[in-house]
Amino acid sequence: MRLPLPFFFSLLAILADSSLLQGSEIPVELRERQLQLDTAVASVAEAVVGVFDGAGIGSGVIVSADGYVLTASHVVAGSARRRGRRQPSTVTIYGRGGKEYSATVLGRNADADAALLKISSDPPGNAGFPFAPMGKTTETTVGEWCFAAGHPGGFDEDREAPIRIGRILSIGSRTVVSDCAILPGDSGGPLFNLKGEVIGIHSMITSLIIENRHVTIDSFHSDWDRLLNGDRWGKLRDRDNTLTESPFFGALLTWPDFVPTVKLTLADSPAQKAGLQPGDELVSIAGSRIADRLDLGTTLALLEENQSVDITFQRDGVEQQIKLQTGYRDAENRELDDEIEAALEQQREQEILEQLSDNRPIGRNEKRSAEQLRLFADLAREHAGGVVAIRDNALLVCLGTVVSEDGYILTKASELKDTRDLYATFPFAGRADVTILARDVSFDIALLKADVGERRLKPVEFRQTAATVGELGLLQDPRGRPAIPTVISVASHAMPDSGVAFLGVQPRTTDNGVSIEFVVPGGAAERNGLEQGDIVLALDNQPLQSDRELINRIGAKKPGDEVSIRLMRDEKIMTIDVELTSRFTHRRILPLYGSDELQGQYASVYAGGFPRVLEIDADVYPSKVGGPLLDLNGKAMGIVIARADRYPTYVIPADSAQEIFQKLLQKAKLSAAAAVP
Repeated sequence: MRLPLPFFFSLLAILADSSLLQGSEIPVELRERQLQLDTAVASVAEAVVGVFDGAGIGSGVIVSADGYVLTASHVVAGSARRRGRRQPSTVTIYGRGGKEYSATVLGRNADADAALLKISSDPPGNAGFPFAPMGKTTETTVGEWCFAAGHPGGFDEDREAPIRIGRILSIGSRTVVSDCAILPGDSGGPLFNLKGEVIGIHSMITSLIIENRHVTIDSFHSDWDRLLNGDRWGKLRDRDNTLTESPFFGALLTWPDFVPTVKLTLADSPAQKAGLQPGDELVSIAGSRIADRLDLGTTLALLEENQSVDITFQRDGVEQQIKLQTGYRDAENRELDDEIEAALEQQREQEILEQLSDNRPIGRNEKRSAEQLRLFADLAREHAGGVVAIRDNALLVCLGTVVSEDGYILTKASELKDTRDLYATFPFAGRADVTILARDVSFDIALLKADVGERRLKPVEFRQTAATVGELGLLQDPRGRPAIPTVISVASHAMPDSGVAFLGVQPRTTDNGVSIEFVVPGGAAERNGLEQGDIVLALDNQPLQSDRELINRIGAKKPGDEVSIRLMRDEKIMTIDVELTSRFTHRRILPLYGSDELQGQYASVYAGGFPRVLEIDADVYPSKVGGPLLDLNGKAMGIVIARADRYPTYVIPADSAQEIFQKLLQKAKLSAAAAVP
């Protein structure tokens, strides 16, 4: 697959378990992190709001009792900007519990993607609006833990703002980069430190999970008077430009751990004339520190032609400063030297492919760095027996959760499609053939039985208390080692489509009847043998006249109902009985995760309609769902069941998982009894 040069997706609007406090074996750093996070989340939750400008909905955060709100500039640009009309002067603020307030748009700095609003409605009570304090970027450090809040996918009054945890990866003068997973709809929402202070405002992302851009809080501090006075200036730049590599500046850079490092300089370019050399690490340009590629491109775009600027860089660990004379602005539009352009494209394509790999290189400041995973090593080792790898002819299909000593395993049912030589491998060596005994269609769970003979397995111990928002957790790899630290983003809830019956076809009315134009992978229709081109003649012995009638009659049923479908295929009439699922297809927000070409590669095909789920912020590959989600005491909060997009990943809660196990075990026993002659 050939990938284009990167472009940025503007995020357009569309208490811990008490036993944790006694956990003497939990590393002190993790205990403290959990306590800090609990305190911070509780203190700022009501300050996170939705922002609607008449065109789309984003997020924001109240930062004063009298109702000042920070958000991203592009959230309040409105559709008017695209039509050349005036930008909106008022917006609607949605608070916790569905409260609505009117707000005035004050100033906007589009260069930094920052905007200031003022709620004009009266606050609810004498104490004023709930708010979060503003921190300082100058007091924030790379590697520091942080958490994001906002309204991914749009404001939902029935859902509190999801929490996502991560670390600061890079800090510039106008941009902070973190690995807190955010999505469209989060734009304008807050990035907090663990003291509950706002240190950034969500701005833009790419498809890569570690590229989450936030406006620095210092951009608001330094421009506060202008924003307060209603000034509006600058231009939003949501794509990389070529100024860095063009004769305007003249250097080809690499970005290890977000550090801009000179790879080579163009002949007779400003960079070469100034004395920059391969290996130099750029620190700042004209006083502006650099966070990432887009931040650098914006910094250069704000410089004048033939301008003398200070360049601060590190060479061999020593910080130095030189003067650089910029080139001419029209150089931005010139074609780059073919060799340089090819090298630039190849470099970025390689980086994207590496970052999208299941075994991507992990930066030293990420939340899943080797240093951080070591904190979970004892926990993972002690409870490694609860996770197994499910393989087919050596290929990893998914993970499984061991639920009994004698070899019963729960895993994701839809990932077992077309398997032939199914077996489980265990973290401490060894393997066993497995048999699929029963499936639960609504939860997409399969019960397997491993042929372990006299061997005793060590099953997971399920939590008996509900997981809470902000609670830290751990996902393991196929060998039981720590893989991804995560957090409960949204508490246990029913998904909206869990009660909607779904056949899994795209029908079309034809002269011959209702034709199946497309069969949804993983759906009831595909699982029971319906094919593209089939003509549906009748449903439950009642003739069909149109595609709309088929849709309405399926919609009147419930997931789990069985329907009889009479159809014609190649002039042959046949009848197929189908058990309907819930609507498991997920509305993808980012193209990469919804692409037909890449279906099932980065996000699970069966990723919605679950009757009960938790949400976590982990970017789990579809081949690694099915394992347990552990709390800091090693108990299973649930079973990881699907990744829906860049974020979230869904987890079947512990109580539901236990109920499903008993239900499927009984179903398997009844089937076995019925099979005995």
